[in-house]
Amino acid sequence: MKKVELGDIYSISTKKGLGFLQLVKLPENERNDVELVKVSYDLYLKVLDNIEQVFRKDFFYVQFPVKAALKKGLIDFVKNSNLPNDFVIPRYYRTEHYLNPTEWLIIDKKTNEVKHFRSLTDEQLKLSPNSVWNDTYLKERLEEGWKLENWK
Repeated sequence: MKKVELGDIYSISTKKGLGFLQLVKLPENERNDVELVKVSYDLYLKVLDNIEQVFRKDFFYVQFPVKAALKKGLIDFVKNSNLPNDFVIPRYYRTEHYLNPTEWLIIDKKTNEVKHFRSLTDEQLKLSPNSVWNDTYLKERLEEGWKLENWK
């Protein structure tokens, strides 16, 4: 099996077409078996020649077990495409409050600070989930047309 590298692009088959994800961050330690990926919202019937273009505008970030999914044949390697020189991992993420469904938590990954919010600004609605998604959950979200802005 090919060693996973930053910039690797993978496809995942759904009932509505192929979804694409790009590896943007490797685990910080060997005990952590999830990577950070950039996921395109769009589904395609085939792998595009210029597949890296799908990550230019409409995408979100999520933690995903790339190595495990690749080993089990749940995703397929497409190609490696270098991340832009100015690429920066997002600092802030959000999640629904685990005890109060009417609140949101915004997590600062640099400081590990967590803030509570009852409502989110338009900018906060664009923050990616602070969670790990498996292949089944990712496929379901892609098939239903899930978007950050509609996750309320």
